[in-house]
Amino acid sequence: MRLPMPSCNSRRSRGAPAAAWLRAACAALLLGTLAACGFQLRGTTPLPFDTLYVDIPDNRKFGADVRRAIQAVSPDTRLVTSPEQAQAQLQQLSLHRERREVSLNAQGRVEEYELSVLFRFRLVDSLGQVLIPDTLLVATRDMQYDAQVVQAKEGEMETLYQDMERSLVARIVRRLTAPDVREAAALAAAARAGGPQELPVVAPSTSRTRAMPDDWDDVNLDGAYPGSSPGGLGL
Repeated sequence: MRLPMPSCNSRRSRGAPAAAWLRAACAALLLGTLAACGFQLRGTTPLPFDTLYVDIPDNRKFGADVRRAIQAVSPDTRLVTSPEQAQAQLQQLSLHRERREVSLNAQGRVEEYELSVLFRFRLVDSLGQVLIPDTLLVATRDMQYDAQVVQAKEGEMETLYQDMERSLVARIVRRLTAPDVREAAALAAAARAGGPQELPVVAPSTSRTRAMPDDWDDVNLDGAYPGSSPGGLGL
């Protein structure tokens, strides 16, 4: 008497739970290995305070981008318009673009520029307790230059500056959401509640921002930036 052979579908149905369990086990092992190596899955990392005053001019794309990025990563943090309303203040200390000649041709004309955007900032709480000390972020790009197409190079330069500013926005957000900032915020909250003062203190600002001058967006490849020294535009 011949026994009926099991169908492929029945074998597949019996093997499905085992395969699913194996995939889940492998995924758990992979996640554990990544976590041990210091990797984390991307996700929302909220800021450790309910209200924040961003002391960066919002009438320029850079300031607007910083605000949008903060709201995206920490939607429950309310951005306020006055430092007196905020638990913490992101203070802009300086922001400027620089352009440096890297190489010249045989006729002494520029063949390549090094472009930079420098942003210095700090984060303090409502009492001036320092959550992030004075920090300088720098982004740099190289640009080939051709004096025969000045107008096109002006557009390329502005594109590179904007790309650098976007990279700085991402770095600012990563710095604000770092674990040491959360720890400092907890110490500051304890001090505000009457605990020991463990953080350095600076004078909290009532208003530090000022609009960028018009020449921030006026790139002139034929000479120095208007109103600046030959090294770049300083603010």
